[in-house]
Amino acid sequence: MQIKKDEVKNAIIKSGEKEFLEKGYEKASIRKIVKQAGTTIGNFYNYFNNKEALFEVLVKDEYDKFIYFIHNHDKIERPDYLWQISNPSKWRVVLSELLSKVVPNFGIGLIILLDCSEGTKFANCKNELVNLIKNHFIEHIEKYNKEYNSIEIGDIISEQLIDGIIKILRNNNNPDLKHKLITEYILFYMIGTMGLIGNFNF
Repeated sequence: MQIKKDEVKNAIIKSGEKEFLEKGYEKASIRKIVKQAGTTIGNFYNYFNNKEALFEVLVKDEYDKFIYFIHNHDKIERPDYLWQISNPSKWRVVLSELLSKVVPNFGIGLIILLDCSEGTKFANCKNELVNLIKNHFIEHIEKYNKEYNSIEIGDIISEQLIDGIIKILRNNNNPDLKHKLITEYILFYMIGTMGLIGNFNF
């Protein structure tokens, strides 16, 4: 009997993942979730108090990792010395290894957390990440080129960086390909930043 209960709960979770990914939290429908799961609304409430409780199950692991990263990113060994190297091919390996440590799987839960959580207590996660990247952009500007006077562009660059990563995650199911594309995309972002700073020889 327990196996059957677990199967029903897992079916609801799997169906919820698909619904939230496609519609976002606010437009997701419990009726559609239970229909796709092959169960009933009554059964849904046997396992989850409400739609947000199901959402929280889907993003909890990613959220815990996210919070850890936000609060501990300065303690993570970072390749800051690469900003002083003009050969980007040397950046690629170190950056790829760093991403493996920080975000090892780039899973669906991360997409849902960053792109589908409007209307939940997790809604500000994307903005927190954007602000973190913006602050690092400003930090590098102030360190390498204090005369740079268009620092406001950090808002745009940071938001587009996260939107680009979300698009890569949504459009690619192969974990190795996702990791490679995100590495290349962040490398592109770093080279562009170095160009703005004026500390890179093209």
